[in-house]
Amino acid sequence: MPKFIPLFLFFVALISINMSAEAQDLNPQKVQNIMEHFQVPGAAIGIIKNGHVIAAQGFGIKTLGKADPIDADSIFKIASNTKAFTSAALAILVDEGKITWNGKVQSYLSDFKLHDPWVSQHFNLIDLLTHRSGLGLGAGDLMLWPEPSSFSRQEVLHNLRYLKSTGEFRADYAYDNLLYIVAGEIIPAVTGQSWERFVEQRIMQPLGMTHCFAGNVSQSKQQEVASPHGIVNGQLQTIIRTIDPTKPSVSGPAGGIQCSLNDMLRWVKVQLAEGKINAQQRLFSAEQHKMMWQTQTIMPLSASSKKRDNSHFSAYALGWRVNDMDGTLQVHHTGSLAGMYSFVSLFPELELGFVVLTNQQSSAARSALMYTVMKPYLGDTKTDWLAEFSPKPSQSKEPSTRSKTMMPEHKMASMNNADNQEYLGAYDDPWLGRFIIEKQADSTLQIHSIRVEKLVGSLYELGKDSLLIRWHDRSLEADAIISFKRGSQGEVSGMDIAPESSNIDFSYDFQDLDFIKVKTP
Repeated sequence: MPKFIPLFLFFVALISINMSAEAQDLNPQKVQNIMEHFQVPGAAIGIIKNGHVIAAQGFGIKTLGKADPIDADSIFKIASNTKAFTSAALAILVDEGKITWNGKVQSYLSDFKLHDPWVSQHFNLIDLLTHRSGLGLGAGDLMLWPEPSSFSRQEVLHNLRYLKSTGEFRADYAYDNLLYIVAGEIIPAVTGQSWERFVEQRIMQPLGMTHCFAGNVSQSKQQEVASPHGIVNGQLQTIIRTIDPTKPSVSGPAGGIQCSLNDMLRWVKVQLAEGKINAQQRLFSAEQHKMMWQTQTIMPLSASSKKRDNSHFSAYALGWRVNDMDGTLQVHHTGSLAGMYSFVSLFPELELGFVVLTNQQSSAARSALMYTVMKPYLGDTKTDWLAEFSPKPSQSKEPSTRSKTMMPEHKMASMNNADNQEYLGAYDDPWLGRFIIEKQADSTLQIHSIRVEKLVGSLYELGKDSLLIRWHDRSLEADAIISFKRGSQGEVSGMDIAPESSNIDFSYDFQDLDFIKVKTP
């Protein structure tokens, strides 16, 4: 296997805090072996036991090609581990009597409407946090990712009405992000403070989280930020995202927090302490702590979880997943953004917690790292988790939710084919807005989104009324297929788009789009 990171760059920045014999389970050599195997430039890993941090270590580098080491204060995007912060923010407001968990969303946000009016009227705050809305997996995520997005949170809230249900309300589990953005909008509706300001003032500041940000990272901490990375066209690369620092991230309440390992361990400590900050102070009440960990939506249990973890159930609570692992309750969540993956795992009965932060988008690496440090505490000291999560010889690529599509073996669509002329023009979707298919200087065809900057791609011929989109930004790993629709007179009247591969991340919900071709001046 080619190695794209020189071994000398994998020096370990170790910060040892109150190290005990138990912390030897955090084996630096095993961690480095996993990182090298999966080409992970940097990681930060921590363990907390009985209220004390017994390990907080940085490994590798912040940015490919630079020598700046990862340490326990390096700042990572924690992605969907943000959801527990949003739930905690609402729990604080419940404690203060400003909202109730069973309060109807429309009583706080009058513009909240789903496709089904009855569901809209009965939707409560718990429904926002538990992935049981009836919407499809990742519905509407294209308004959020790939970043940057020009949508506002108010537009996301408004556009929910255009997304059709694919499951049963309060019966079927389907992971979503948009409803966490709606949950975040509850905060300014009842307090007048933005989600960012409330989370930083009411959660991060009381916990002393000086390297954790709901909004933009302060200028004084910019040097601590780790860069995102991914394997693009077979090579490890830094993933560039041009973000406007003057605008809040539309996805903030669902996945926008950036945080260091040390500060995530402070967060884990207060979670394991059931909301207690110290003997005199609480972040939230014991009642709200219990509520946030109470199971709400049954999740499917995979065969691998049954085998690997001896699990018997899996469920979603309020910003947390809950299951049993080797006879012990596990409360956990993962986070996945372009180039940044995280994993938080808590075992309250053991007063034990783990945090893994990485700056590479490998789910296998994230799992291998977490299991390597976590499983010895549950009695498994023998399993080689690098081998367990590595692709098997019969697999051609690392298992991933992201597509690894290669250069298509199709010719580029061009104006040399007379049939392509009628594909040109503007197409509107009710929630994602306008896409345009246009001719380039070399007569080839290109498609681009008006609202999502990174969705620009070249078009390739597949067959009659069918084109392949190959996005110019290859880190997206989300190529798609256009199928054109025709009207009663045989004219092109619209188009559908579908993921090119079943491996493509669910957030690229092209299948939820319904484009109508529009006449433009």
